[in-house]
Amino acid sequence: MGKKNLNIKLPESMLDKLETIRRERSRQEGRRVSRNSLIEEAIEEYLTAAEKFLEGLFQEGTLEPDQPYRITVREFLGRHADDRISMMTPGGYVDLDKTQTERLLSGQTVKAHPGCREDFRDAPAEELLPQGVLSAHLRDGVWQLLTDTGCGTETIRTVCYDTEDIWKSREQAKQFFLRAMASSEGSEKERYTNLYMKLMMGMNDCDDSEV
Repeated sequence: MGKKNLNIKLPESMLDKLETIRRERSRQEGRRVSRNSLIEEAIEEYLTAAEKFLEGLFQEGTLEPDQPYRITVREFLGRHADDRISMMTPGGYVDLDKTQTERLLSGQTVKAHPGCREDFRDAPAEELLPQGVLSAHLRDGVWQLLTDTGCGTETIRTVCYDTEDIWKSREQAKQFFLRAMASSEGSEKERYTNLYMKLMMGMNDCDDSEV
């Protein structure tokens, strides 16, 4: 968020608490801390927490989107770097422990096999990391992943208030509309929420109509 005056109306009781926090922060930091900077900081923390919560719902299957929420192998490994992972990929099975995951994330090659562990081949990072995770299940302490190719090159199109935008990545679009949700209300917030939910569902062509 850029530095600007935030047009947010807060109850008097909350304003009193905010002023107390502002004075204490100013004393601790030895400089004047503005009310807007505290509000902006709180919004950033909310956005981060909200996005993690919503992504967790879709990954755990608590919600049932029309299309599965998609993340790349790189993203999944980054979140589960200490876990054991078994992937069924278009190029064969890949079994990873913490050390092998670190190798893969650093751009090194790991081993894949077609189902027979005596017949290994090299699976380069540039082949595996951009793949999309179709499903992920934790069984007996091991993540079982089904992956496919093509997830890393998707183009996202959104239409909001009859304005069309093309995004280079899903994450970029999600960040924009999540912030828009947090700074709006009423029918405007509903439009942004509809778009954000469709992005979370894995849809590549999203408008602001009701989900």
